[in-house]
Amino acid sequence: MDLEQTPSYAGHKSSRGAHMADVFNVINLDRTPARFAQFIDWNPDFQVERVSAFDGAKLDRADCVKNSLIREENIYAPGAIGSLMSHISLWGRCAASGQPMHIAEDDIVIRPDFWPQAHAALARLPAWDIVLWTHNFDWPVQIYPGPGLGPVVLQYNPEAVNKGLAQFRASTQPPTLCRLGSAAAIACYSISPKGAARMLADCLPIGNTAPPYVAQPDIAWHNSALDVEMSRHYANWNAYVSIPPLAVAPNDQTSSTIRGHLAAMHDPAIANPLAK
Repeated sequence: MDLEQTPSYAGHKSSRGAHMADVFNVINLDRTPARFAQFIDWNPDFQVERVSAFDGAKLDRADCVKNSLIREENIYAPGAIGSLMSHISLWGRCAASGQPMHIAEDDIVIRPDFWPQAHAALARLPAWDIVLWTHNFDWPVQIYPGPGLGPVVLQYNPEAVNKGLAQFRASTQPPTLCRLGSAAAIACYSISPKGAARMLADCLPIGNTAPPYVAQPDIAWHNSALDVEMSRHYANWNAYVSIPPLAVAPNDQTSSTIRGHLAAMHDPAIANPLAK
């Protein structure tokens, strides 16, 4: 994979020692340092590596096509392409390293007991490619709760989630890792080396093929970003989602540098001017 830019990494030492594997790779644009500072403020007890994100506004779409990252017909906005490249660069690093990787975007709150809960949950899996520790709460999630039961669609109340952050942080409820069929967002997840290689092979180059919207399967889910592309493949991967989640993403599109431009379609006055 020939990438024009290699993200830089800057370590942040937490107030608590951590095993080398217990590190979050946090994707953050150089032009939004306040978001990374907010991440550290929200999650002070974790060791992280800041990953300098690819800035979609500075990428050449033709180079992305040439490097087999997207197809010529792909309609991703520049911000979505920057996000795509930020994530897949880490997938490549994971596949080459032979070690699992834990990836986060810079607008999430992580439960303080994440590591013991995550390690215990992953140890119960015979094999896994990717585990989502959170997802968008304003979008339906499809899971397979057990053999012979078929798929189940969950719909959260995002307002209740955002109002319950104190209870979320205080919770010690062990998560169940359910087989994943569909979910929006890739704000906090773990990948295995085999999973990373499989994800790269299956997703790239990305065109416009749309997965179904699981709440109404006869409706297509517009393929506007990497999380939608990944959702096309979850059922064929060893993909899991944490129930309940071990991280919460506010999912505020007006502040998102990737999806903030969508807010402008409804109210330009509230759209994030940094969105590209």
